[in-house]
Amino acid sequence: MRNCFSLSVAFLLAVALVGCGGFAGPHPSGTGPFDSRGNYVEAWADNPSKWNHKPAEPEPQPEPEPEPPLIAQNTPPSQQSVTPPTPRPQPKPKPKPKPKPKPTVTYHTVRKGDTLYGLAKKYGTTVGKIQSANGVSGSLIRIGQRLKIPR
Repeated sequence: MRNCFSLSVAFLLAVALVGCGGFAGPHPSGTGPFDSRGNYVEAWADNPSKWNHKPAEPEPQPEPEPEPPLIAQNTPPSQQSVTPPTPRPQPKPKPKPKPKPKPTVTYHTVRKGDTLYGLAKKYGTTVGKIQSANGVSGSLIRIGQRLKIPR
């Protein structure tokens, strides 16, 4: 019972304060005998020319969200405009690679001091290619022998 009584007293006190201008800030209507801080000025009550006649400032409106991009639109065929497709640029044809020249076969006549290894180094090939081109199974070559030198 005691809590109920203190609550009702607090409520009545709050109502009395609000009714008497016990709020902070200017009067909500922006008119009446109130100063810039919202306090009631009794001397102004009988003289309306001293009242603040500024209308309340409008609340700032949020900016409208931009419309999403149009993805598709159903338009009757009679209203559709037909635009021919823009031709895409054709890619330039790649130049054909030049055909590799057929490997030329050089002939060498064996002289004194020639070896398969020395001939391979001289002509930029391998011992194995010289052997297979001439049917030689070992490293024995003879002076005056004519050998094919593949590249």
